[in-house]
Amino acid sequence: RLLNCTSLSYLRFMRELIKADFSCEKITSAAKHAELFSLMCHYDFWDKAGQQVGFDNIEQSLLALKSPALQSELNEVITLLIKRLNVKEFAMPKVNNTVVDNLPLNMHVRYPKEHILVAFGDSTFTKKSSSREGVLNIANANTELLFVTLNKCEKQFSATTMYHDYAISPTLFHWQTQNSARPTSGRGLGYIQQKENNKVFILFVREQAKDENGNTMGFVNFGPVDFVKYEGSQPMNITWKLKHPMPAYLWHETAKLAVG
Repeated sequence: RLLNCTSLSYLRFMRELIKADFSCEKITSAAKHAELFSLMCHYDFWDKAGQQVGFDNIEQSLLALKSPALQSELNEVITLLIKRLNVKEFAMPKVNNTVVDNLPLNMHVRYPKEHILVAFGDSTFTKKSSSREGVLNIANANTELLFVTLNKCEKQFSATTMYHDYAISPTLFHWQTQNSARPTSGRGLGYIQQKENNKVFILFVREQAKDENGNTMGFVNFGPVDFVKYEGSQPMNITWKLKHPMPAYLWHETAKLAVG
């Protein structure tokens, strides 16, 4: 998963954790999100809830990674990844939402989905998130996460999930809801009433499900979006407005799909 993460803050945390022999107690200049970063690290290596892999706490999980050979190799990989970073990451705009405004996620950074689920508390040490769909409601944060895969492969997506999603401009995004959504009730009505409900929607986008090496791709954080308009029903075609223009390379990639 490290290869699918472009977060400088997380990579720096990992480098420090390796230097501390994976001991949380030894980290002195830990980022303010050290607890969440530690949990992200747990899922990067074990991919299961703690007790499913025999650990009672996060400290045990991380200390089990202590190995001179592994640490040396990881340090080299992380140093290389940091050198290769060409993402201009910056803080997400404030949206007057306590949970969202204190996230460890930055704009235009690519994150493995599990990192995003950890950040929002949907995956914890005792429970891995069961999220598999393109939308995830975080009830305690009055927030909904929208996960978009631009180039959908028929082998990985069923006919009912081949949604038509693309950029209209660097700040406008066309998004198709699930087939059950209608504008008169439920989730569909919730999109239209975003402002009245003071709800936050955050858009995460990736080019395709797998990269050229067959590895699962991470999602780029496009940040909070605002409802503009909709057309149709079951599914609804919604236009979202981004608070910051999307990264240029993804604007060119997603704009191609508008003619599809």
